[in-house]
Amino acid sequence: MSAPARFWPRYAAWSLDATLVTAALTPFLWGRVSRDLHALEQAFVAVLDRFYGAFARQLDARGAPDPFALLSDASIEHAIASLQTALWGAAIVPLMAFSIAMLAWQVAGEQSRWQGSLGKRMLGLRVVDREGGQPDVPRSVLRQFAGVLSWLTLNIGHAMAAIPPAHLALHDRLSGTRVVRDDAPFPAWARGWIVLQTGLFAALVFAMTGRLAALAQAAVERALG
Repeated sequence: MSAPARFWPRYAAWSLDATLVTAALTPFLWGRVSRDLHALEQAFVAVLDRFYGAFARQLDARGAPDPFALLSDASIEHAIASLQTALWGAAIVPLMAFSIAMLAWQVAGEQSRWQGSLGKRMLGLRVVDREGGQPDVPRSVLRQFAGVLSWLTLNIGHAMAAIPPAHLALHDRLSGTRVVRDDAPFPAWARGWIVLQTGLFAALVFAMTGRLAALAQAAVERALG
């Protein structure tokens, strides 16, 4: 019997698949995503302007801020509601497109002779049912829908794949499937791929933090005149 696949090879395979699917969707979604992100930034700026504007007015009127008044300010509440709407609008279309595309990608891969997606194939991984055979289409589809629960548990469902000896994620348990691996070491290029992602994520967080700080600084300067 093949050995169970561990967490990091599974993650590397998934991230390869996610990158390929995202690259395929980007030409179709880029325009809409760009517009939605711009609208989201403008909604965030509106919240900052309402907040710092109200804060400045309190300083001018009484010399001391009243946080309870800020929390109950109708203009701030309206701006926050608009921000929430913009956030939902920016996320829903790309998220739905990505989810549908990944479902089709994963199911097609599991039904192929590889018994797994291209990412799994590159890492020597296969998806099998409880008996060790190829899962049928309904089971593969169930596996993808069960994966939603792994996401909704803040990835605890995915992290369960790190628990020996079975290394079963939540969606594996719910769908009656397992991910197994060929008898081969975790390749160095896959380790490098994970390190690269870590670096890119850190750079993205740094860039976003800097952008948000710049927007906040500009809002303060507008409020103070």
